[in-house]
Amino acid sequence: MMVDVLVVGAGPAGLSAGLSANRAGLETTVLEAESVGGELVNRNTIENLPGHPPVSGTELRSTFVEQFRAAGGSITLGTVERVYDDDPFRVTTTGAEYRSRSVVLATGGVPTSLGVPGEETFTGRGVFRCATCDGPLYAGKTVAVAGSSDWAATDALFLTNHADRVVLIEPGDRLDAGDPLRDRLVDNPTVDVRTRTEITEIQGEDVLKRLQLVDRDDGREYAESVGGLYVQQGIDPATDAFSDVVSLTDRGEVVVDAGLETDTSGIFAAGDVRQSSPRTVAAAIGDGTTAAHSAVSYVERTR
Repeated sequence: MMVDVLVVGAGPAGLSAGLSANRAGLETTVLEAESVGGELVNRNTIENLPGHPPVSGTELRSTFVEQFRAAGGSITLGTVERVYDDDPFRVTTTGAEYRSRSVVLATGGVPTSLGVPGEETFTGRGVFRCATCDGPLYAGKTVAVAGSSDWAATDALFLTNHADRVVLIEPGDRLDAGDPLRDRLVDNPTVDVRTRTEITEIQGEDVLKRLQLVDRDDGREYAESVGGLYVQQGIDPATDAFSDVVSLTDRGEVVVDAGLETDTSGIFAAGDVRQSSPRTVAAAIGDGTTAAHSAVSYVERTR
């Protein structure tokens, strides 16, 4: 299959890129490995989208997909195995091969691990990474939240709708969330905020039962009984399929210029996978538009 623009990833950056490229009249295909919408499906509420009232991730995903398909775009499910710097570019998936005059990398990332004993053992058995999906399973229980970004704080507040008690754990001196969210957490009687506290081990039997914690102020170690642990430490860029085609930073992010073009001419990167991304939905949408405009210019220039 030969297209003008091939977008790898169907999160907000990828869908925005696909929509913009389609509206420019270029034949565009978006590839998605797992779930259309990317991390949007894990967002209970998005409150920081300029010009838009608070909206759930699933609602925003539906709007994106409807607009994209109305513009004639197509989304194909398939895990990208490798991106090749051929002329034209060649992209292989588990079941097909694509050729494209340009490529937009919008693969986002994978959840960052806590890296403590027991995390892998109890993933899916008390440790979870989607508050919207799994939060209702912990009704009437104590749930811990590892992370304090805007995303983590918003989900911690959502979890109070189900859990009897939410313990938010942050190793740093203060929460990373903005002041409005910090204030809402502190003022919520269901939320127990613990800064300068680290999770050292996740324990249980068949399912998660408790966390081993350490207080960084006095070095005290103690156990906290919980029914669930929501991990929201951010994401690590997903670059395995193209790490040998474009340059990456020390943190594994794709290096781009002002037009979001990589050091391989004709390949662009948008959203959480690129360097210095603010990692917000609004930024991802803007990235997708910018990358698509750059890809359109590249295609028109090199045809």
